[in-house]
Amino acid sequence: MVAGRRIFIAYLAYFSAIGAAFPYLPVFYRDLGLTLQEIGLLTAIQAATQLLFGPIWGGLVDRFPKTRLTLPAAALVAAGGAALLFRADDFAGVLQGSVLLFAGLAGVGPTLDSRTLETLGPRARDRYGQVRAFGSLWFVVSTLLVGLVLAANGSRSLFWIYIPALLATVAVTSTIARRGSSRSVSLFRGATDILSAPGMLLLFGGITVVWTALTAVNAFYSIQIVALGGNNSLVGVAWAVGATVEVPLMYAFPRLAARFGTERLFVLGAVAMATRAILASLAATPIGLVIIAPIEGLAFACVFVGGVTLLAARTPASLGGTVQGLFSASAGLAAIIGSISGGEIAGALGIPGLFALCSALGLIGTAILAVVVLGPRGLPAMALAERAAATVRPARSDGPASVPAEPAAAVLPPD
Repeated sequence: MVAGRRIFIAYLAYFSAIGAAFPYLPVFYRDLGLTLQEIGLLTAIQAATQLLFGPIWGGLVDRFPKTRLTLPAAALVAAGGAALLFRADDFAGVLQGSVLLFAGLAGVGPTLDSRTLETLGPRARDRYGQVRAFGSLWFVVSTLLVGLVLAANGSRSLFWIYIPALLATVAVTSTIARRGSSRSVSLFRGATDILSAPGMLLLFGGITVVWTALTAVNAFYSIQIVALGGNNSLVGVAWAVGATVEVPLMYAFPRLAARFGTERLFVLGAVAMATRAILASLAATPIGLVIIAPIEGLAFACVFVGGVTLLAARTPASLGGTVQGLFSASAGLAAIIGSISGGEIAGALGIPGLFALCSALGLIGTAILAVVVLGPRGLPAMALAERAAATVRPARSDGPASVPAEPAAAVLPPD
């Protein structure tokens, strides 16, 4: 399938960019002379941008189900922000560039996931993890290669790879045809109906708590490796090791879910996040942080792939972009909380103290998720579909009348 191959290439391009920047941006900020509190504030502002724009980009995907421009537009905005960030030499310059960067990134990841689910169609539940695994594999390759570049040329050189990779994402995603229906969905009504469906608000609340603990740890993980005596190459190794574990887990996720249940794997990932945080608080050497890095791969694979597939299975296709945008927005809200409080806590108690508190917070979030998805009633799908059907309205068209909203029975059943 041509669209499937282009989706695959899009993941390679996008995760080349993520591998070049995600592990190293905190080090770049530190090299510019930013304090821990400033880095925490900056990360919170970036997250607020993601929180604002994530649902907007996702809603635009559903509002204009035939256009292919939404995804490359988001990647182009991100590339422009990265270019500004490359030229920055103080907090004000970093702030300007990163706001534009994260306004674009808020639409790339969730929209690419939504387009992948759309392209895979009925096979999405079984194939999404396998497709996403190749993105994590390329993240590993990019992270290791960029670590070598940074070791020789300094942290600013990450943009030598980051900006071209984002532009490649623009080019590839602009060629992927849409397979959406001729229906369009009201942007805000769709999000409201999703959140008002039984169990969904509590689910997103639990996800936000878990993401808060994770993002606070991740924001200072690379910095702690360097603080304990490691270098940029070791930072790259730590993140690459974690992502390496993601690859087989994501690829095998459909088989694992068939045996153990998506919900159980989802909760297991949250438990792993809390475990990694407490072990990181006890690490006394940079090698110790590298050794426990694989736990992050297990945690992220289960929570992310489990979350995407769980939400897709309980949401009608006409709201697929919106629900993935909300999933991204929950991470944005979590990063606001985690980054602001994380910077202050790290400044007062040290980074190990921050990691220990994140472990406790992660366990609270895990308990919430377990109640929602593993409780006696589980998380229903049919009620959501029936409510969401009311948000669908005919798209503007010069051709024949639009087809009616899909029936609730079209929604995949829960595990």
